[in-house]
Amino acid sequence: MNRTIICPKCSHVRPKDATNPEWQCPACGVCYAKAGDTSAGAPTPARVRHEEVVVKQGWDLGTLFKIILFVVLGWAATQIYQSKRGIKIEFTQGEAMAQSEGPVDARLRQAAVGARRSDLILYSAEWCGYCNAAKAMFAENNIPYTNCDAEKDMRCAREYADLHGGGYPLFVVRGKRLQEGLDYEALIAALEKH
Repeated sequence: MNRTIICPKCSHVRPKDATNPEWQCPACGVCYAKAGDTSAGAPTPARVRHEEVVVKQGWDLGTLFKIILFVVLGWAATQIYQSKRGIKIEFTQGEAMAQSEGPVDARLRQAAVGARRSDLILYSAEWCGYCNAAKAMFAENNIPYTNCDAEKDMRCAREYADLHGGGYPLFVVRGKRLQEGLDYEALIAALEKH
């Protein structure tokens, strides 16, 4: 035997001094002809294809970065769009006060004529800018009301939970719960109704 034979199954190179039959691989014992030999007596060398396997561990920071970038760009585009259209999402206390000047003050004073402190309850939180704006408006216009801080007073917290409060300010006018938020028109309508 003067040719090199490579097993198509295990890629073993048959040594010249192998003692087993010429048709059989000395390493794995497979018959060369059955393991892929197409021509009798001339086995084809096996070619093993090696692929590198990449295992990712941990976070895929590229994808995470793309998501964060997408969110930031979306937020920035929204802010630019709103500033171009003149839409204001947040009010500072001064802006809320500026909106409340004028005919709303007079209408609120008129609607609250004869009201008692127990007729208007404001469920608030100390950090709430809208709550603070409403308190300032009530103080400026001598409107009687009861402030109930739902984060500091346990009784107020229970009442707020019973009212299914989900935001601040929450107004209750003569026992009727209004929608959360600073809506002077709804407050005036509720005060005028009773």
